[in-house]
Amino acid sequence: MTTDTRKLVLPAGAVDPVLQEIRCHGLADQETGALLLTGRSDMQVLVVVAAGTAGIVRGPGLFTVSAVAYDRLFTFAEERSYRVRAMIHSHPEEAFLSRIDRAYSLRVPGFVSAVVPTYAAPPADPASWGWWRFEQDWVPCTAPVVDPALPPVRTVVFDEEGVREY
Repeated sequence: MTTDTRKLVLPAGAVDPVLQEIRCHGLADQETGALLLTGRSDMQVLVVVAAGTAGIVRGPGLFTVSAVAYDRLFTFAEERSYRVRAMIHSHPEEAFLSRIDRAYSLRVPGFVSAVVPTYAAPPADPASWGWWRFEQDWVPCTAPVVDPALPPVRTVVFDEEGVREY
């Protein structure tokens, strides 16, 4: 059996903090997001990074992260030998990449972008979210494997003030 080495592997506990954030902001009619960090050379998610407040803008149809906030996150990842592999963000209804998502998401080869639909009541199964990988453009990809046997993930929050425990 051949394993797709580009496919994320999620510990079962990685889904809950993402869903909590999405539901909380979705009930306020706001999009939000999180990022997934792995080790440098594998695709197992080790850290879920929720978006904080400083330099983060949320609203109906809107979720933006400032360059300073991204810098804080990427510095944190680099110093700890993590790799930022994926971003998950929410939409009020359907899971699709909007024109803005396609143009302004992190357009790095192999980077994964996921959209969680119905943000006020998001589906718990990542297979029902939309998943894309950047390969010169955004192409649909399959959902990550969710492995309940993996150890728990670390959950942190990031924004312009830095990265801190959740």
